[in-house]
Amino acid sequence: MDLKGKIAVALAVVTLIVWTIFNQKEMEKAAAQQRALAVETQQKRAAEAALNPAPETAPVAPAAAPVLAAPTAPTVPEIKETLKNPRVEYTFSNLGGGITRALLLDHEAERGKKMAVNEFGSIPIGAISHKPGEGIRVPFTATRDESARAITFEQTNEQQLQLTKKFTIGRPGEPDEYVVALDVVFANRGAQPLNVPDYFVHTGAAAPVHESDLPTYTGLKFAGGSFVDSSWFSAGGFLGFGHDARPVYSESRPGTSWLGVTNQYFSTVLSPRVSAQDAALQSKQRGNSIWATRFDIAESDWKQSERSSAGGSAVRHAVTAALGMPGFTLEPGASFTQSFQLYTGPREYSRLKRLGDTEEEIMDFGIFGIVSKTLLNGMNWLHAKLGSYAAAIIVLTLIIKTLLWPLQNKATNSMKRMQLLQPKMTELREKYKDDPQRMNTEIMKLYKDFGVNPIGGCLPMLIQIPIFFGFYNMLGRAVELRNSKFLWVEDLSMPDTVAMIPLVGIPLNILPLVMAVTMFWQMAISPKSGDPMQQRIFMFMPLIFIVFCYNFASALALYWTVQNLFSVAQLYATRNQTPPTLVKKAAALPKKK
Repeated sequence: MDLKGKIAVALAVVTLIVWTIFNQKEMEKAAAQQRALAVETQQKRAAEAALNPAPETAPVAPAAAPVLAAPTAPTVPEIKETLKNPRVEYTFSNLGGGITRALLLDHEAERGKKMAVNEFGSIPIGAISHKPGEGIRVPFTATRDESARAITFEQTNEQQLQLTKKFTIGRPGEPDEYVVALDVVFANRGAQPLNVPDYFVHTGAAAPVHESDLPTYTGLKFAGGSFVDSSWFSAGGFLGFGHDARPVYSESRPGTSWLGVTNQYFSTVLSPRVSAQDAALQSKQRGNSIWATRFDIAESDWKQSERSSAGGSAVRHAVTAALGMPGFTLEPGASFTQSFQLYTGPREYSRLKRLGDTEEEIMDFGIFGIVSKTLLNGMNWLHAKLGSYAAAIIVLTLIIKTLLWPLQNKATNSMKRMQLLQPKMTELREKYKDDPQRMNTEIMKLYKDFGVNPIGGCLPMLIQIPIFFGFYNMLGRAVELRNSKFLWVEDLSMPDTVAMIPLVGIPLNILPLVMAVTMFWQMAISPKSGDPMQQRIFMFMPLIFIVFCYNFASALALYWTVQNLFSVAQLYATRNQTPPTLVKKAAALPKKK
């Protein structure tokens, strides 16, 4: 990429940086306001209670029990059961009848501890209720079948609605994957018809992997919908047009085929299964609404998980969601079965694609998704051949730069011709400095007379911009890079911090600094084009890229460093070529009649 191309990319990434910083500050401000408001409300209620004590006996009208309400019974102690395969250990609870935690045995969180899905959520994965987020911890009786790697939860309420939920680890042909089959059976055991209204099936919660994770990585996504990150719930806005904090995300989405919550690298995806041939019945086997909310992770819970912590000032948010399902009517003795597929595992594109219903869209690669997918598939293919993700990134970068060599060489020649034209352009700028319109007209005429394309040096930029952002989106979500090493880099998915700078407390990351040095080197040997002011502006580009890459995945700095070094080698390789010459085009002769 030439200098003009890089400045265009730099302007784009600076905009992204400013937005991220602004969004983070707004999120922290909103969270502080919410905590202050909660304390103030609690104090007001306490004061009102002291001034207006409630009567000793207050009659309360009995409320009608909802169809899915738990049977009237004394408080039941929580009983947990575990089932596992070589990849996941699932913990189930009889309160709510669902998965309280999925421990990923092939993935580490921090300090050697295994990564856990739904570690901070209080709602089990697969819990069912009429109101999302409410009435969850109802008691079930549990039956375990070790040979089938299944566990069944059952309860019958006062309306004689029997609810049975069977969780089976794995699926046919893939018993050791991150998939759980959930079969839910509604049965009317009474003598009267039962109207089962819309109900919600919960996904559990997604929480940040690290304390420093951007809020834009944690959130929810559903089939055909945009990614809703955790900062969506915060108060905020732009240029004075803002909104108050939004505690709940709610949307009507008939025909929804899946819903998931995710962090940067791990996801939980809930997918209703359609098995009926009858079109009228199929409409009951897809979701019809989306619900989600955000909650704070307590400092004590974060420390208990043995995650790195900077202290009590940090604000950590998790997101939990539920998929609304259509209601139905059950005649006496009738039953209705709804099956679901649960995925609790790494955010791997190939695995998610095998789920079979566009669940891979939870990767959320953005507008350059095709580029990101191509780069990800190429990186994984090279890793299978080379055995190293660092080597795969380096080779992939070299392949891309080699394919762009002819275009880059053409752009370099164009820049050299522009450099030869600089003296004449300087004369025109001096001659018409008081008439900018005439100056621009004469400069354009100069380009035309000598056959110089002023944007010829920018041609590689048109391809490099989507490649850069494709790498950015891909490397920021590629769980494959976690714990991948390269020289001094311990984890390519994290900054390559080697120490903390004393007094200022800033991490010392080496690879972004090496990247900046290679950028200065490339700029020093590149043909100079543009006026002196533009050249001085270009000198700030390495600093801009340091800010952008400094605390991002070190894999991005590795890619940018390699492509800088390749560009340097290309400039040295072509510097001895016959220099271009400027030849003024002959004026076209008028056509003879």
